[in-house]
Amino acid sequence: MSINISEVISRFDSLDQALKSVFPKVDPRTVVGLILREKIDKNPLYTLQTIIKPDQDTEAIRELIMRETGMAPGFYINGTEVVVTHKLNLDLLKRINDIDYVVSIKASPYSAGAATDF
Repeated sequence: MSINISEVISRFDSLDQALKSVFPKVDPRTVVGLILREKIDKNPLYTLQTIIKPDQDTEAIRELIMRETGMAPGFYINGTEVVVTHKLNLDLLKRINDIDYVVSIKASPYSAGAATDF
């Protein structure tokens, strides 16, 4: 099967639209990276940076995250930025995306001692 550059671009545009439709709050690079990583590791460690709407109950959010992931999040920028490292898969990312108070999500693969992609 031989395809040309314009076919690759067309397929990429279709993928981009699908990603925006299913994961509208997630940086597309996060989804693509996770898809590729899940081929090697079903639940890779990621550091998530989630922006949430102001005036949320951060204690309730902390408890939810700890119950779901076993990890304690950090809250920054007056409680509107949540940062936590935990195992991630596409299903969990979709559940986070669908929370009404979530504004946006970026994530990078966890690497001890290395900078993130934020």
